[in-house]
Amino acid sequence: MTLPADRFARLRAGLEARDAAARLRRVEAYVPEPGTPYVLHEGRRLLSFCSNDYLGLATDPEVVAAVARSAVSHGVGAGASRLVVGSFDLHATLEAELADFTRRESALLFVSGFQANTSVIPALVDQGGLVLYDELAHASIRRGCWLSRAETRPFRHNDVGHLDAQLQDWAERSANLAEAAPTLVVTESLFSMDGDRAPLDRICQVAERHGALLLVDDAHAVGVYGSQGEGLAAGHARVDALLGTFGKAFGTSGAFVAGSEVLREHLVNFCAGAIYSTAPSPAVVGATAAALTAIRSGRLDQEGFLSFVSSAHARLRAAGFDTAPSDSHIVPIRLGEDRDALACESYLRSRGILAVAIRAPTVPEGTARLRVSLSRLHTPEHLDQLVEALVEYRGREAA
Repeated sequence: MTLPADRFARLRAGLEARDAAARLRRVEAYVPEPGTPYVLHEGRRLLSFCSNDYLGLATDPEVVAAVARSAVSHGVGAGASRLVVGSFDLHATLEAELADFTRRESALLFVSGFQANTSVIPALVDQGGLVLYDELAHASIRRGCWLSRAETRPFRHNDVGHLDAQLQDWAERSANLAEAAPTLVVTESLFSMDGDRAPLDRICQVAERHGALLLVDDAHAVGVYGSQGEGLAAGHARVDALLGTFGKAFGTSGAFVAGSEVLREHLVNFCAGAIYSTAPSPAVVGATAAALTAIRSGRLDQEGFLSFVSSAHARLRAAGFDTAPSDSHIVPIRLGEDRDALACESYLRSRGILAVAIRAPTVPEGTARLRVSLSRLHTPEHLDQLVEALVEYRGREAA
Protein backbone atom coordinates (compact mmCIF):
# COMPACT_ATOMS: atom_id res chain seq x y z
CA MET A 1 0.00 0.00 0.00
CA THR A 2 1.35 3.43 -0.99
CA LEU A 3 1.41 5.97 1.80
CA PRO A 4 -0.15 9.33 0.97
CA ALA A 5 2.31 12.05 0.04
CA ASP A 6 3.11 14.70 2.65
CA ARG A 7 1.00 17.56 1.33
CA PHE A 8 3.02 20.02 3.40
CA ALA A 9 6.43 18.83 2.15
CA ARG A 10 6.89 21.79 -0.19
CA LEU A 11 5.95 24.21 2.57
CA ARG A 12 8.41 22.63 5.00
CA ALA A 13 11.16 22.72 2.39
CA GLY A 14 10.59 26.41 1.83
CA LEU A 15 10.78 27.15 5.55
CA GLU A 16 13.94 25.08 5.93
CA ALA A 17 15.59 26.90 3.03
CA ARG A 18 14.69 30.27 4.48
CA ASP A 19 16.00 29.21 7.91
CA ALA A 20 19.29 28.02 6.38
CA ALA A 21 19.69 31.42 4.73
CA ALA A 22 19.11 33.25 8.06
CA ARG A 23 15.85 34.69 6.71
CA LEU A 24 13.21 32.82 8.67
CA ARG A 25 10.67 35.17 10.19
CA ARG A 26 8.81 34.66 13.45
CA VAL A 27 6.03 36.56 15.20
CA GLU A 28 6.86 37.73 18.71
CA ALA A 29 4.53 39.32 21.26
CA TYR A 30 5.26 42.71 22.81
CA VAL A 31 3.41 44.88 25.31
CA PRO A 32 3.78 48.64 24.74
CA GLU A 33 4.42 50.95 27.67
CA PRO A 34 2.03 53.90 27.11
CA GLY A 35 3.61 57.27 26.52
CA THR A 36 7.14 55.87 26.17
CA PRO A 37 9.25 54.17 23.47
CA TYR A 38 9.57 51.05 25.66
CA VAL A 39 8.00 47.62 25.22
CA LEU A 40 7.89 44.54 27.41
CA HIS A 41 9.02 41.27 25.85
CA GLU A 42 9.22 38.01 27.80
CA GLY A 43 9.56 39.92 31.05
CA ARG A 44 12.22 42.33 29.80
CA ARG A 45 11.82 46.06 29.26
CA LEU A 46 13.32 47.04 25.90
CA LEU A 47 13.94 50.47 24.41
CA SER A 48 12.31 50.19 20.99
CA PHE A 49 13.59 51.79 17.80
CA CYS A 50 11.23 49.74 15.61
CA SER A 51 7.79 51.29 15.79
CA ASN A 52 6.17 53.30 13.00
CA ASP A 53 4.16 55.15 15.67
CA TYR A 54 6.27 58.19 14.86
CA LEU A 55 4.26 60.72 16.89
CA GLY A 56 3.40 58.51 19.86
CA LEU A 57 -0.33 58.68 19.15
CA ALA A 58 -1.05 54.96 19.55
CA THR A 59 -1.27 55.39 23.32
CA ASP A 60 -2.15 59.09 23.40
CA PRO A 61 -4.93 59.61 25.98
CA GLU A 62 -7.13 61.67 23.63
CA VAL A 63 -6.88 59.09 20.85
CA VAL A 64 -7.54 56.20 23.23
CA ALA A 65 -10.57 58.01 24.68
CA ALA A 66 -11.94 58.53 21.17
CA VAL A 67 -11.89 54.75 20.59
CA ALA A 68 -14.20 54.23 23.56
CA ARG A 69 -16.57 57.05 22.59
CA SER A 70 -16.91 55.85 19.02
CA ALA A 71 -17.36 52.22 20.05
CA VAL A 72 -20.15 53.20 22.44
CA SER A 73 -21.93 55.41 19.91
CA HIS A 74 -21.42 53.33 16.73
CA GLY A 75 -20.17 49.88 17.77
CA VAL A 76 -16.82 48.18 17.34
CA GLY A 77 -17.46 46.85 13.82
CA ALA A 78 -19.29 48.34 10.85
CA GLY A 79 -21.12 45.11 10.08
CA ALA A 80 -21.12 45.48 6.28
CA SER A 81 -19.31 46.99 3.31
CA ARG A 82 -19.64 50.71 2.61
CA LEU A 83 -22.02 49.99 -0.30
CA VAL A 84 -24.46 47.97 1.81
CA VAL A 85 -25.08 49.43 5.28
CA GLY A 86 -21.54 49.83 6.66
CA SER A 87 -21.06 53.47 5.71
CA PHE A 88 -21.55 55.56 8.85
CA ASP A 89 -21.52 59.30 9.41
CA LEU A 90 -18.10 58.83 11.08
CA HIS A 91 -16.64 57.56 7.80
CA ALA A 92 -18.03 60.45 5.77
CA THR A 93 -16.89 63.06 8.30
CA LEU A 94 -13.33 61.71 8.42
CA GLU A 95 -13.17 61.52 4.62
CA ALA A 96 -14.19 65.18 4.34
CA GLU A 97 -11.56 66.16 6.90
CA LEU A 98 -8.88 64.17 5.08
CA ALA A 99 -9.77 65.81 1.77
CA ASP A 100 -9.34 69.24 3.37
CA PHE A 101 -6.15 68.09 5.10
CA THR A 102 -4.54 66.97 1.82
CA ARG A 103 -6.00 69.82 -0.29
CA ARG A 104 -8.02 67.45 -2.44
CA GLU A 105 -11.67 67.32 -3.50
CA SER A 106 -12.43 64.02 -1.79
CA ALA A 107 -11.05 61.00 0.02
CA LEU A 108 -11.97 57.34 0.45
CA LEU A 109 -11.14 55.13 3.43
CA PHE A 110 -9.57 51.67 3.20
CA VAL A 111 -8.95 48.95 5.79
CA SER A 112 -5.16 48.99 5.31
CA GLY A 113 -2.44 50.51 3.17
CA PHE A 114 -1.57 47.11 1.72
CA GLN A 115 -5.21 46.57 0.72
CA ALA A 116 -5.38 50.06 -0.79
CA ASN A 117 -2.30 49.65 -2.98
CA THR A 118 -3.19 46.15 -4.12
CA SER A 119 -6.71 47.18 -5.14
CA VAL A 120 -6.39 50.82 -6.22
CA ILE A 121 -3.59 50.18 -8.73
CA PRO A 122 -5.58 47.49 -10.62
CA ALA A 123 -8.58 49.85 -10.60
CA LEU A 124 -6.57 52.59 -12.34
CA VAL A 125 -4.76 50.58 -15.03
CA ASP A 126 -5.46 47.13 -16.46
CA GLN A 127 -4.51 44.79 -19.29
CA GLY A 128 -3.30 46.77 -22.28
CA GLY A 129 -1.93 49.60 -20.15
CA LEU A 130 1.42 50.35 -18.56
CA VAL A 131 2.36 50.85 -14.92
CA LEU A 132 5.80 52.12 -13.95
CA TYR A 133 6.97 51.94 -10.33
CA ASP A 134 10.12 52.87 -8.45
CA GLU A 135 12.26 49.75 -8.07
CA LEU A 136 12.45 50.23 -4.28
CA ALA A 137 8.71 50.71 -3.83
CA HIS A 138 6.89 48.82 -1.08
CA ALA A 139 5.81 45.22 -1.64
CA SER A 140 2.15 46.28 -1.67
CA ILE A 141 2.84 48.55 -4.66
CA ARG A 142 4.66 45.83 -6.55
CA ARG A 143 1.88 43.36 -5.80
CA GLY A 144 -0.74 45.87 -6.95
CA CYS A 145 1.14 46.38 -10.22
CA TRP A 146 1.26 42.62 -10.82
CA LEU A 147 -2.46 42.24 -10.04
CA SER A 148 -3.34 44.94 -12.57
CA ARG A 149 -2.34 42.64 -15.48
CA ALA A 150 -0.90 45.72 -17.20
CA GLU A 151 2.59 45.75 -18.61
CA THR A 152 4.68 46.41 -15.52
CA ARG A 153 8.13 47.95 -15.45
CA PRO A 154 10.30 49.27 -12.62
CA PHE A 155 12.30 52.45 -13.08
CA ARG A 156 15.62 52.95 -11.36
CA HIS A 157 15.29 54.35 -7.86
CA ASN A 158 14.49 58.07 -8.00
CA ASP A 159 15.84 58.18 -11.59
CA VAL A 160 13.46 60.57 -13.32
CA GLY A 161 15.37 60.34 -16.60
CA HIS A 162 14.84 56.58 -16.70
CA LEU A 163 11.14 57.09 -15.95
CA ASP A 164 10.87 59.67 -18.74
CA ALA A 165 12.62 57.40 -21.26
CA GLN A 166 10.30 54.49 -20.48
CA LEU A 167 7.20 56.65 -20.85
CA GLN A 168 8.54 57.98 -24.16
CA ASP A 169 9.21 54.44 -25.39
CA TRP A 170 5.67 53.45 -24.44
CA ALA A 171 4.22 56.48 -26.24
CA GLU A 172 6.09 55.56 -29.42
CA ARG A 173 5.00 51.93 -29.22
CA SER A 174 1.38 52.94 -28.62
CA ALA A 175 1.23 55.67 -31.30
CA ASN A 176 -0.76 53.58 -33.75
CA LEU A 177 -3.36 52.33 -31.28
CA ALA A 178 -6.94 53.40 -31.96
CA GLU A 179 -7.35 54.36 -28.30
CA ALA A 180 -4.67 55.76 -25.98
CA ALA A 181 -3.40 53.07 -23.63
CA PRO A 182 -3.64 54.03 -19.93
CA THR A 183 -0.41 54.73 -18.09
CA LEU A 184 0.19 54.94 -14.36
CA VAL A 185 3.30 56.01 -12.44
CA VAL A 186 3.63 54.90 -8.80
CA THR A 187 6.16 55.92 -6.19
CA GLU A 188 6.52 56.40 -2.47
CA SER A 189 7.19 59.93 -1.26
CA LEU A 190 9.39 58.78 1.64
CA PHE A 191 10.82 55.30 1.15
CA SER A 192 10.10 52.89 3.95
CA MET A 193 13.46 51.11 4.08
CA ASP A 194 15.97 53.81 3.09
CA GLY A 195 14.24 56.88 4.49
CA ASP A 196 15.03 58.99 1.41
CA ARG A 197 12.56 61.07 -0.59
CA ALA A 198 11.27 60.90 -4.14
CA PRO A 199 11.91 63.96 -6.34
CA LEU A 200 8.18 64.65 -6.59
CA ASP A 201 8.52 67.97 -8.45
CA ARG A 202 10.32 66.31 -11.34
CA ILE A 203 8.17 63.18 -11.31
CA CYS A 204 5.06 65.38 -11.54
CA GLN A 205 6.57 67.20 -14.53
CA VAL A 206 7.28 63.93 -16.35
CA ALA A 207 3.82 62.54 -15.59
CA GLU A 208 2.26 65.76 -16.91
CA ARG A 209 4.34 65.71 -20.09
CA HIS A 210 3.24 62.17 -20.90
CA GLY A 211 -0.34 62.43 -19.66
CA ALA A 212 0.16 59.65 -17.11
CA LEU A 213 -1.82 59.15 -13.93
CA LEU A 214 0.34 59.54 -10.82
CA LEU A 215 -0.16 57.70 -7.53
CA VAL A 216 2.06 58.65 -4.59
CA ASP A 217 2.15 56.56 -1.43
CA ASP A 218 2.73 59.13 1.33
CA ALA A 219 2.43 56.58 4.15
CA HIS A 220 5.63 57.44 6.04
CA ALA A 221 5.45 61.21 5.53
CA VAL A 222 1.84 62.08 6.29
CA GLY A 223 1.46 63.33 9.84
CA VAL A 224 5.13 64.21 10.17
CA TYR A 225 5.94 66.64 7.35
CA GLY A 226 4.12 69.77 6.19
CA SER A 227 2.91 72.89 7.98
CA GLN A 228 0.00 70.92 9.48
CA GLY A 229 1.41 67.43 9.09
CA GLU A 230 -0.19 66.97 5.66
CA GLY A 231 2.85 65.12 4.32
CA LEU A 232 5.09 65.51 1.29
CA ALA A 233 2.61 64.83 -1.53
CA ALA A 234 -0.25 67.18 -0.60
CA GLY A 235 1.50 70.25 -2.00
CA HIS A 236 1.79 68.70 -5.45
CA ALA A 237 -1.48 69.27 -7.32
CA ARG A 238 -0.35 66.93 -10.12
CA VAL A 239 -0.50 63.92 -7.76
CA ASP A 240 -3.75 62.31 -8.92
CA ALA A 241 -4.05 59.72 -6.15
CA LEU A 242 -2.51 60.47 -2.75
CA LEU A 243 -2.39 57.40 -0.56
CA GLY A 244 -1.89 57.78 3.17
CA THR A 245 -2.01 55.31 6.02
CA PHE A 246 -3.05 55.56 9.65
CA GLY A 247 -0.81 52.79 11.02
CA LYS A 248 2.23 55.05 11.13
CA ALA A 249 2.11 58.62 12.42
CA PHE A 250 -1.64 58.48 13.19
CA GLY A 251 -1.08 55.58 15.59
CA THR A 252 -4.25 53.72 14.56
CA SER A 253 -4.91 51.51 11.51
CA GLY A 254 -6.33 51.81 8.02
CA ALA A 255 -5.64 54.00 5.01
CA PHE A 256 -7.14 56.53 2.64
CA VAL A 257 -6.82 57.69 -0.94
CA ALA A 258 -7.38 61.38 -1.65
CA GLY A 259 -7.95 62.93 -5.05
CA SER A 260 -10.64 64.29 -7.33
CA GLU A 261 -14.36 63.55 -7.06
CA VAL A 262 -14.04 61.58 -10.31
CA LEU A 263 -11.31 59.42 -8.77
CA ARG A 264 -13.40 58.69 -5.67
CA GLU A 265 -16.48 57.79 -7.71
CA HIS A 266 -14.38 55.55 -9.94
CA LEU A 267 -12.92 53.70 -6.94
CA VAL A 268 -16.34 53.27 -5.35
CA ASN A 269 -17.46 51.56 -8.57
CA PHE A 270 -14.36 49.73 -9.77
CA CYS A 271 -11.98 49.17 -6.82
CA ALA A 272 -12.50 45.70 -5.34
CA GLY A 273 -10.87 46.64 -2.03
CA ALA A 274 -13.40 49.41 -1.51
CA ILE A 275 -16.41 47.47 -2.78
CA TYR A 276 -16.07 44.07 -1.15
CA SER A 277 -14.45 44.75 2.24
CA THR A 278 -16.27 45.36 5.49
CA ALA A 279 -16.02 49.07 6.21
CA PRO A 280 -13.29 50.26 8.59
CA SER A 281 -14.16 49.85 12.26
CA PRO A 282 -16.08 52.89 13.55
CA ALA A 283 -14.12 52.70 16.80
CA VAL A 284 -10.85 53.01 14.88
CA VAL A 285 -12.29 55.70 12.60
CA GLY A 286 -13.18 57.76 15.68
CA ALA A 287 -9.65 57.33 17.02
CA THR A 288 -8.18 58.30 13.66
CA ALA A 289 -10.28 61.48 13.60
CA ALA A 290 -8.90 62.37 17.04
CA ALA A 291 -5.36 61.66 15.80
CA LEU A 292 -5.94 63.92 12.79
CA THR A 293 -7.09 66.72 15.09
CA ALA A 294 -3.94 66.29 17.18
CA ILE A 295 -1.70 66.27 14.10
CA ARG A 296 -3.21 69.50 12.77
CA SER A 297 -3.31 71.24 16.16
CA GLY A 298 0.43 71.81 16.57
CA ARG A 299 0.51 70.28 20.05
CA LEU A 300 2.70 67.41 18.80
CA ASP A 301 5.49 69.81 17.75
CA GLN A 302 6.47 67.99 14.55
CA GLU A 303 9.00 70.74 13.88
CA GLY A 304 10.76 69.95 17.13
CA PHE A 305 10.66 66.25 16.31
CA LEU A 306 12.27 66.85 12.91
CA SER A 307 14.98 68.91 14.62
CA PHE A 308 15.66 65.91 16.86
CA VAL A 309 15.79 63.70 13.74
CA SER A 310 18.46 65.95 12.21
CA SER A 311 20.52 65.83 15.38
CA ALA A 312 20.18 62.03 15.48
CA HIS A 313 21.65 61.73 11.98
CA ALA A 314 24.50 64.03 12.98
CA ARG A 315 25.15 62.01 16.15
CA LEU A 316 25.22 58.71 14.25
CA ARG A 317 27.48 60.09 11.51
CA ALA A 318 29.86 61.47 14.14
CA ALA A 319 30.06 57.98 15.62
CA GLY A 320 31.01 56.60 12.21
CA PHE A 321 27.67 55.27 10.98
CA ASP A 322 26.65 56.27 7.46
CA THR A 323 22.88 56.88 7.47
CA ALA A 324 22.69 57.93 3.81
CA PRO A 325 20.57 58.34 1.79
CA SER A 326 18.14 59.15 4.61
CA ASP A 327 17.59 62.50 6.24
CA SER A 328 14.32 61.40 7.82
CA HIS A 329 12.99 59.60 10.89
CA ILE A 330 13.64 56.29 9.07
CA VAL A 331 17.34 55.64 9.62
CA PRO A 332 19.02 52.70 7.87
CA ILE A 333 22.11 51.25 9.57
CA ARG A 334 23.49 49.11 6.75
CA LEU A 335 25.36 45.98 7.80
CA GLY A 336 25.54 44.02 4.53
CA GLU A 337 24.92 40.33 5.06
CA ASP A 338 21.84 38.88 6.73
CA ARG A 339 23.78 37.13 9.51
CA ASP A 340 25.64 40.34 10.35
CA ALA A 341 22.35 42.21 10.76
CA LEU A 342 20.94 39.43 12.95
CA ALA A 343 24.09 39.40 15.10
CA CYS A 344 23.83 43.15 15.64
CA GLU A 345 20.14 42.87 16.51
CA SER A 346 20.95 40.15 19.05
CA TYR A 347 23.70 42.22 20.65
CA LEU A 348 21.47 45.26 20.99
CA ARG A 349 18.78 43.11 22.64
CA SER A 350 21.36 41.99 25.17
CA ARG A 351 21.83 45.67 25.94
CA GLY A 352 18.08 46.27 26.32
CA ILE A 353 17.55 47.84 22.90
CA LEU A 354 15.14 46.61 20.22
CA ALA A 355 16.14 47.31 16.61
CA VAL A 356 15.02 44.57 14.24
CA ALA A 357 17.18 43.33 11.37
CA ILE A 358 15.66 43.84 7.91
CA ARG A 359 16.79 41.28 5.34
CA ALA A 360 16.07 40.16 1.78
CA PRO A 361 13.58 39.92 0.18
CA THR A 362 12.33 43.03 2.00
CA VAL A 363 15.53 44.82 0.94
CA PRO A 364 17.91 43.94 -1.93
CA GLU A 365 20.49 41.18 -1.48
CA GLY A 366 23.57 42.27 0.42
CA THR A 367 21.92 45.34 1.96
CA ALA A 368 20.64 43.86 5.24
CA ARG A 369 20.28 46.53 7.89
CA LEU A 370 18.83 47.72 11.11
CA ARG A 371 15.91 49.99 10.27
CA VAL A 372 15.95 52.48 13.11
CA SER A 373 12.63 54.32 13.48
CA LEU A 374 12.77 57.52 15.47
CA SER A 375 9.76 58.65 17.45
CA ARG A 376 8.63 61.87 19.10
CA LEU A 377 8.84 59.86 22.34
CA HIS A 378 12.60 59.32 22.02
CA THR A 379 14.95 61.59 23.94
CA PRO A 380 18.63 62.47 23.40
CA GLU A 381 19.42 60.05 26.23
CA HIS A 382 17.65 57.23 24.37
CA LEU A 383 19.69 58.05 21.28
CA ASP A 384 22.89 57.98 23.34
CA GLN A 385 22.03 54.46 24.50
CA LEU A 386 21.57 53.30 20.91
CA VAL A 387 24.78 54.90 19.62
CA GLU A 388 26.85 53.57 22.53
CA ALA A 389 25.55 50.03 21.96
CA LEU A 390 26.23 50.25 18.21
CA VAL A 391 29.79 51.47 18.84
CA GLU A 392 30.35 48.64 21.31
CA TYR A 393 29.07 46.09 18.80
CA ARG A 394 31.34 47.43 16.06
CA GLY A 395 34.35 47.28 18.37
CA ARG A 396 33.45 43.77 19.45
CA GLU A 397 33.22 42.60 15.84
CA ALA A 398 36.51 44.26 14.88
CA ALA A 399 38.38 42.63 17.77
